[in-house]
Amino acid sequence: MADEPTELPNLPMEIIREILTWLPVKPLCRFRCVSKSWNSLTFDPKFVKMHFNKALEHDDVLYQRRRVMVSDCNSGKFYSFNLDEFLNHDHIDNVGGGENHELLVTEVDRVGDVSGCFVFYSNALLLFQSNERFSLFNPVTRESKVVPELPRLGPWSRIFGKLYGFGFDPSTQDYKMVYGISGDCSTTELKFSVYSLKTGSWRVIEKGYPYQSFHHGMQGRLLNGGIHWLVYRDCRDAPSMVLFSFVLAEEEVREIPLPPHRFNIEGEDVYLSVFRECLCMILGYNEELWIMREYGVRESWTKIRISIPPCQWLHSGFRKKNYDLLLLEDAEDKLVLLNFDEDTFHNLSIRGVSQVGYVVVYLESLVSPNYFGITD
Repeated sequence: MADEPTELPNLPMEIIREILTWLPVKPLCRFRCVSKSWNSLTFDPKFVKMHFNKALEHDDVLYQRRRVMVSDCNSGKFYSFNLDEFLNHDHIDNVGGGENHELLVTEVDRVGDVSGCFVFYSNALLLFQSNERFSLFNPVTRESKVVPELPRLGPWSRIFGKLYGFGFDPSTQDYKMVYGISGDCSTTELKFSVYSLKTGSWRVIEKGYPYQSFHHGMQGRLLNGGIHWLVYRDCRDAPSMVLFSFVLAEEEVREIPLPPHRFNIEGEDVYLSVFRECLCMILGYNEELWIMREYGVRESWTKIRISIPPCQWLHSGFRKKNYDLLLLEDAEDKLVLLNFDEDTFHNLSIRGVSQVGYVVVYLESLVSPNYFGITD
């Protein structure tokens, strides 16, 4: 007797929804062809948020969806790879060769037909800049949205410096791009405008601040609901350094206390970064390193040491066990995996990428810059 075809169970939609939240993004995109109801489900804001939050709630899902994206300085193209999977396969804790041992990533994917000189990431979306034009982009679904032209902020004929930043504001469930400019030394005023993905428009902030940026194209560091920059307080007589946060929820500036060190503008290079969810200030070429262990508390600034070559560096946002992925901005512009506890590091090479321009870590998601998926 021939086996009769097994009838599929008619599961409640709540159970189907829960099962699908555990799946990777690419299969879900293919499932849109199954039925109209499944297609609608993958665009539903509540489902998109549930799917995104799964990676924040479960480490195994996080490691499956987390990817590192790098740009090639020579071609301008972007590539991505799963560093968690690579480290699990390579068993980095057992790698021999000691410090400076080379690790080579071979499983690399091209990230769409995109290029740019800046790239930001926050809560599932990337922001690219190319020739004064910005675009929001989901690297998995390949959906994109062009940000309207930057607004005019002041009457200055000469722009001394520009600031750029991008972040997700959980208080309004909105993505925001922050743009600031300062004029020449005769004015010493910094003006801001904010682009909201929800409204699709720019809002110019009328209030000006008595600061001036160091140079053009300064990228803000996103932490604790604010975008952070180092600026001058006065560039005419006795310039002093200021660390401030542009708070996304309030769309206002808040100064952050500096470390107990005399940071001079002239003759010393100072860089701002983020290290293990702490603000970090680097003096010179890694000559001094200060981290703010408790956000906003002056007394929590702590001087630490990490064993990497003397250069400016940027934390990628990737951390696993004792390892942090850093981009060393030296003559080679290379990636290193720093073991902070053992004070050692491994060089990390990417097949097909001769020199790394930018590095960012993102989570694969269904969030769309056009349908705006993460909402209440």
